[in-house]
Amino acid sequence: MQTLTSLINTRKLAGGRAFVLILSCAFCFGLTRITAGYALPPMARPAAPHTPPYHAHPPRGPLPQVLPWAQFASSTCAENAYYFAARIRPVLYQQPCYCPCGEELGHTCLLDCFTRPDKHAAICATCMQEAIFSYQQAMQGVNAQTIRAKIIKGEWKKVDLAKFNHPPAR
Repeated sequence: MQTLTSLINTRKLAGGRAFVLILSCAFCFGLTRITAGYALPPMARPAAPHTPPYHAHPPRGPLPQVLPWAQFASSTCAENAYYFAARIRPVLYQQPCYCPCGEELGHTCLLDCFTRPDKHAAICATCMQEAIFSYQQAMQGVNAQTIRAKIIKGEWKKVDLAKFNHPPAR
C-alpha cells in the first residue's frame, strides 16, 4: 500500500513539475514577444516618419493669391515670407508644411498657409522658413519636386529667420 501511495505522490510531483515547466515556457515566450515590441501599445512603438499633405503635381488651374505682404509690415520677417511666397505660388502648392496647420486648420499644402484668411504663416516660423527656403531654391533653378525632397529631409530648418528681419528689397 505504501508503494501505491508513493507512486501516486511521484506522479503528482512529476505532473506538478510539468505544469511548472509549461508555465515557465509560456512566460518566457510572452516576455520575448513583449521585448520584441509585439505586445507594446501602439503609442510606445516608434512612429513612422509622417509627411504632411502636399500636391504631387503642378497646379491644373488658377491658384489663390497670397495675402498682401504689406499688411505684415509690423513683422518684417513675415512681410518677407509673404513677399517671397507671392512670387512662387506654384512651387509652394507642391510643398508640404511641417507645422500642425494641416491637421489643425485643414491646410493641404504650404501655399494654404499664405493664402488663407487665418494669416497662419505670419505667426509660424516653420511656414516662414519653408517658404523662404523654397524661394531661395527656386531662384537657383531647383524644381518643385527637388525642393520638396529637400524640405522632407529637413533642409528648411537651416534658414535663419534673423537674416530676414529687414524690409524686403523690392
